[in-house]
Amino acid sequence: MKNRSKLLAGVLAALLAGCSGPADLADIHDDLAHHTQTLPSEVLSRPLTVDDAIALAMRYNLDSRVKALEEVIAVGKADLSMFAMLPQMAANGALSRRNPRSITTSKDLSTGTVSTAPSTSEDAFRRTGDLTASWNLMDFGIALLRSDQEDNRVALAIEKRRRAVHLLVQDVQAAYWKSVINEFAEKKYSTLELKLMRSVQNAETAERTKVGDPMQMLGHQRAIVETMRQIAELQRQTASARAELAGLMGMASSTVFRLVELDDGSDLSAADPLHTVDTMEEIALANRPELKTEEAQFRIDVDDVHTEMLKSLPGIGPYMGGHFDSNSFLIYNSWADAGLKMAWNLVDLMSAPKRIDQSKAVAETTRARRLAVAMAVLTQVHVSEIQYRHALKEYRLTEQMAAIDRRITGLSSKSREAGSGSPMEEIKAEAAAMLSTLRRFIIYSDLQAAKARMNAAMGLDPNPPALQGDPPVGDADGLS
Repeated sequence: MKNRSKLLAGVLAALLAGCSGPADLADIHDDLAHHTQTLPSEVLSRPLTVDDAIALAMRYNLDSRVKALEEVIAVGKADLSMFAMLPQMAANGALSRRNPRSITTSKDLSTGTVSTAPSTSEDAFRRTGDLTASWNLMDFGIALLRSDQEDNRVALAIEKRRRAVHLLVQDVQAAYWKSVINEFAEKKYSTLELKLMRSVQNAETAERTKVGDPMQMLGHQRAIVETMRQIAELQRQTASARAELAGLMGMASSTVFRLVELDDGSDLSAADPLHTVDTMEEIALANRPELKTEEAQFRIDVDDVHTEMLKSLPGIGPYMGGHFDSNSFLIYNSWADAGLKMAWNLVDLMSAPKRIDQSKAVAETTRARRLAVAMAVLTQVHVSEIQYRHALKEYRLTEQMAAIDRRITGLSSKSREAGSGSPMEEIKAEAAAMLSTLRRFIIYSDLQAAKARMNAAMGLDPNPPALQGDPPVGDADGLS
């Protein structure tokens, strides 16, 4: 008996240990510091390419991690739903003591004679127990449908996560290239800006002293200031990109990583779309997470219709059990019973037509929404393809313009050194080349964002190179 008590205590202790709640929330600063320590130092020690940025965001972005945990929860619910299809089993036990004891008298119904002698048929102290199993066929059918619904909810969670990744990659593409462009502008423009300001001051002095043509000096000032304004505007568009990129990659600070550096003649990859619009439409209709989400939701709605139909049927199922009662007055202290039970909720029967019609209406709404989403998907494919082609055309023209401006700058410098050129023309050519280069890079970032939107419109999953410890995957576009 003593050993049995120890065993029972051990089992209870193990159950309580396994059922302990989650750990308390730590200080938010400690959590952020712990998250920062998990970042891969071997990746952050080298300049990041756009592929590295996408891979880091897909693994360490905190919003993406929440979506992954939601997917895990959905899988767990699907696994738990299997238990609802098993028979219901219940074990009961009781110890009871009555004081005073259950004492009765009796009356003979045929003669009306009352016996005043007290009697009892129950012990003062009793032990009872039973183990019963029952299986309701209607509940089994409903549990089977619920399990199918949970499997479809797993598919919903997976597709929602895919959609979140597509949006994340779009944001990372845009933020990465703007960050690289901003670093290039800050590095290159800091020296050029001093030369431009000095040129403006020299032109102002020449205008006041009437050394040169005042109109020409004013025109030079205006051209230089306008170029500086346009460069400042482009810098403003990229100023916050590094902080945004850090957040997308799950980093609290934008100073813990370096980016690949650009130079004036960096060779940036830009290619025509790989597919025709018709092919892109087919790919999108087969892969878009939004369409797969609606399809999974429709299956859930159809199961709801079948569930409401089952609820209108009677619940029929077998049962069996074993029982024990220590009452010494019983002839048999242990016994078993079995049978078949049937129950019918008449209120559910009366409301069944309304509930079934309502469930069918929900399913038809999902069908209509899926069609509307499909039309929106096709529209997005066409729009993204047009935007990409126009961005590609604009980039190639801007790239050509930047190359021309670089050659003009070189010729202006040689002319001034030969004594036949003007310092003002040289500085204007240098400023125009800087502006053309910045525009080229900005439009390239727009081109990459357009490509990311086009891939997302087709529902293509990103496939960046693996980080340290990840399985190898394919390459994405980056610096050549």
